[in-house]
Amino acid sequence: MIKMARMIFAAKLENLPVMLDCIEDGSLEQGFDAATVNEVRLACEEALVNVIHYAYPGKDGDLEIIYHNKKEGLEIQIIDSGVPFDPLSLPAPDTESPIEERGIGGLGIYLMRKVMNEVKYQREYERNILTLIKYNPDGVSFHFKSDGQPMLEG
Repeated sequence: MIKMARMIFAAKLENLPVMLDCIEDGSLEQGFDAATVNEVRLACEEALVNVIHYAYPGKDGDLEIIYHNKKEGLEIQIIDSGVPFDPLSLPAPDTESPIEERGIGGLGIYLMRKVMNEVKYQREYERNILTLIKYNPDGVSFHFKSDGQPMLEG
C-alpha cells in the first residue's frame, strides 16, 4: 500500500512551519527515526526556502508538496510554477577552501544531495518539480496496516 498526501500553500515564509510539519508527518508515517526525520526536514527546508525566495520575483505564487510513503522509502515532491530553475545544474560548492575564500551560496543544494538518497529535477507543464527521496534503513521495508500505520518487515 502506498500512502500519499498533497498540500498547496502560498509561497510565503510565514507558511514554512506548517509546510515542514506536513513533511515531518510524512517522515514519521514512513517510520523513520528522529535523526532521519530531522535530516528530511532540513533538506526540504532548504528546497522550500529557495522556492519562497526566488520562484516568484515581484509577485505571489503557490507551491505544492506531495509525499508518497512507499515500501522502499519516502518520496517528496516540491512543485512551483515560478521561474524555471534546476538546482541540480549548479556546480558543487567549494567545501575545501577556507571559509573566508569561498563563494556565497550553494550549500543548501549540497546539503539536500548529501542528506537525501536521491534528488531529481524536471520542468514539466511550466512547473518546476523537485523530487527528494529518502530510502528506508538498509534491509528494512515498510508495509502499511489497514489503519495506515507502518508495519516493519525485513
